Amino acid sequence: MLFASYITAAAAMTVALFYLFLRLKLVVTTTTMLFISLLLVYGPAALSFTLSGGEYMRLIRGWTNDVAIPPSMFPMIKDKVGDLGVIITNMNFSLALMYVGSIAGVEIINRLFPSRARETEAALASWSGQPLRHNWLEDRILLLAISALFALMLFFTIKENHLGTVAHFFRIEGDNTERNLFRSHFGGSPNYIYRILLAAIAPMLVIWGFFAGIKDRAWPLLLATLLLFLVTLIGKIETLSKGPPAFFLIQIALASMLAFTNRISLRVAFTGLLLILLVIYVITRAIIIFPEGTSVIGSVYSRIFEVENETLVENFAVFPHLHPFTWGANIRPIAMLMGRPYVPSFSLVGYIWYGSPDITSPTLFIADAWADFAYAGVLVYSIIAGMVCRGIDITFLAKGKSVVGIAVLGATFWGVLTLITTALNIALLSGGLLLAPLVAAILMVATRSLSRTPEAVNR
Repeated sequence: MLFASYITAAAAMTVALFYLFLRLKLVVTTTTMLFISLLLVYGPAALSFTLSGGEYMRLIRGWTNDVAIPPSMFPMIKDKVGDLGVIITNMNFSLALMYVGSIAGVEIINRLFPSRARETEAALASWSGQPLRHNWLEDRILLLAISALFALMLFFTIKENHLGTVAHFFRIEGDNTERNLFRSHFGGSPNYIYRILLAAIAPMLVIWGFFAGIKDRAWPLLLATLLLFLVTLIGKIETLSKGPPAFFLIQIALASMLAFTNRISLRVAFTGLLLILLVIYVITRAIIIFPEGTSVIGSVYSRIFEVENETLVENFAVFPHLHPFTWGANIRPIAMLMGRPYVPSFSLVGYIWYGSPDITSPTLFIADAWADFAYAGVLVYSIIAGMVCRGIDITFLAKGKSVVGIAVLGATFWGVLTLITTALNIALLSGGLLLAPLVAAILMVATRSLSRTPEAVNR
């Protein structure tokens, strides 16, 4: 069965690759971002990682020289579970179901809204030749929203002394262990609402406000947007992690590209990859202190392509071998209805492998689905992910290149990244995959409601 699982997973990845190129085309949408991210991190990289026995940097040994390589978790997992083959088989079949389910979710939306889907495809095909559309009536509501969000985030920035936290962190030199300890206790705001605003809403409004202000020459809007950008960047850095500030800057770069083209040509892909690697490398060097004999490039490579896959194996090794399936108790409302304490699977997995309640093991969204409902959960969650991504696209991109469409794509970029590193419900809300588009829709409805003109006026 292990061999069959590899063949099945590889076949599903191949189908997803052809679906991306032939059906979705290489244009930037939430749906294409989903498939590209899945194939990059959980495609051939996942298969090669398990085939190599979970050895780090196996594929790039020639570029890392004689550096210290972290030990694999596979021996520890084998000691506790016994047969790694069963775990990897379940994981491979689940990856295959994930790709099939995601494709099914996209096609379900296409069948439910065929005319809207065709309109979206036509708009995407002619994106580069379109002028940037924006309803100037949105500026008043947008200025109000950005100003209110800036004031609220500034309140938390001052109250929680974010600048002091950042300054103290960077004063720690020569000891990455001390930095990790400080990060675990003081990195990121303890306020849940602030964290959602920082991750899901603020980047979208920064992009929206910037392009709207430039197009309409609305200087108060541009000023408010600049202030929101600064307080958002401070909040991202205050997480004391490399991902949030790096990908915030990448979100803005992506939006800037979308103002001109949405086509992922070879040149655009190469330039974008270099930019992403450069930003991640620079911020990683700034935040992490690497001891002598450590490869920075190897560490970044492992964090993106190997740690996530190892954590995925850790999750599949726990359920049901070390803990029974939760059958919905991994979802807070269902756990409450069942009268059971809510313990998220990533916390349980972290505790089982590392013995600490402070360590979590979040990973690809299907791990959460597997913990709850085994293969059925993987398929259903994947269908939902595909439906949500395609639904966002046909809602905001059917009318072509617009400021709000670009802002939403900038926000869902982070939502998709959250989806491939944590649970589906977290990605939809905290990651902004669904929350950010809903907020954009609310602002647009508010604009139409408060405006006395019968039709939106575009410039």
